[in-house]
Amino acid sequence: MKDKFLHVLQSKPRTFVLFLVISILFRILSFFYGVIDHDESTYLIISNALNNGSHLYTDVIDTKPPGIFLALSAVQLIFGKSIFIIRLFGSFILSLSALLLFQISTRFGSTKSLSFFSGLTYIIIFSCYRYGLAINTELFFSFFALAGLYIFQIAEVRNKTILWFLGGLMIGFGFIFKYVVLAVFAASCIFFLVEKSFLKNLTSKILKVLLALFGIVLPFVIVHIYFLVNGRFDDFHEVIYNVTARYSSEFSLLNSSKFFLNFHVTYLPFLALFYYGLFNKTISTKTRRISALWYLFALVMVILPGKPFKHYYLQLLPSMSLIIPLAIDKLLNIKPILKNKKSTIAWVLISITFLVGVINQSYFCFNKDTTAEIASHLRDKVQPTDIIIADKKLQLTYYLLNLSPPSKYVHPTIIFNHTAAFDVSTEEEMNKMLDKNPKFIIYQKSWNYYENNQRIKRSYHLINTINKVKILEINAPNIR
Repeated sequence: MKDKFLHVLQSKPRTFVLFLVISILFRILSFFYGVIDHDESTYLIISNALNNGSHLYTDVIDTKPPGIFLALSAVQLIFGKSIFIIRLFGSFILSLSALLLFQISTRFGSTKSLSFFSGLTYIIIFSCYRYGLAINTELFFSFFALAGLYIFQIAEVRNKTILWFLGGLMIGFGFIFKYVVLAVFAASCIFFLVEKSFLKNLTSKILKVLLALFGIVLPFVIVHIYFLVNGRFDDFHEVIYNVTARYSSEFSLLNSSKFFLNFHVTYLPFLALFYYGLFNKTISTKTRRISALWYLFALVMVILPGKPFKHYYLQLLPSMSLIIPLAIDKLLNIKPILKNKKSTIAWVLISITFLVGVINQSYFCFNKDTTAEIASHLRDKVQPTDIIIADKKLQLTYYLLNLSPPSKYVHPTIIFNHTAAFDVSTEEEMNKMLDKNPKFIIYQKSWNYYENNQRIKRSYHLINTINKVKILEINAPNIR
């Protein structure tokens, strides 16, 4: 068994396939479920709209850079509209990231077995909570961060300064998914360029940093040029710069401390191993140093925005995954009886975590797929040109029914919660949508607004309630 396992690890393609199979097993029940995270719903709707001729930041708007929309747009163009395919693609990207962790760990001196467990750890802890099962920006930019770090490793070993540009370019691709990817660049610069004597080879170090920075900014510059050439730069600039600046919350030490504490409660077993490994001097100094630097810079990125969104935690996981298997290995070496049964214990731990993964995915078996039920109920009642309004966490209904969103602000929280950041009025935006005479209104979260809106009360009537979600239909004839 052990020999076969080691034989698999000698081949990168076979190792990747093994990671992919494990990733699918840990996530497969989510492939058939509708809304896991409403941000993912927004990404799907916007990417589908782009494929149907809409313009990003003009016809459909979200705060994110274009990377996530371009990636999902490409997947849908190639494979068609399918929640299953999108989630399978997420497992594919996660497995590529695991393979990169395997390669990075090996280059830092770990055995192939322990390096494999770095990749496996990443798959497990990324998938152990539902917000990690949705297709999110963290999934993509973490992949590009790992690709950048891996190339920096190669650049230093081979003494190929030009490879710093390529590593920076990988991080640059991650930057157009989310700006916080710069955490790995900051960690890499300190790790690879700061030596006992900082002035040693200073010219070469400056060149490496400049090449990497050029690689990082190049994709973002190209995005700017694209919008400039196509006459939509003002819309792009407003969202990417002005809205983003207004979107962040004021820093609160109390709230940030709570968020930080919640992270430790959520990932307590993994973090206990991570911290043990960081301070265990028998573990590779290089691995501990890069992990600590990446973790600290990523932690700053998690806390600074002032938003308590748990999916932010996911960007901390790559740095933890490098250390955790090494920490477990050291703990198993404490007593001879454990050392002799390391393989058995390792597979027992894998079995337990797989069981935890299955239990985590059981949510999708025992909780009703509300948006799918709503879409099924309305499918024969709508035409391709019809308009409907869907409340928070229900906007995937547009996607499932192949209908265009009624507002350029696809994410309903923009209209109801983030009005200051986007400089919009709830009443104004709702009236714009109601002016289009939407055939149906679907709501649950914002029930107070919908049930007290006089225009809606006059013009709509209740036709069904599905899992506490109310569906209103326009009166015929429409009395306004």
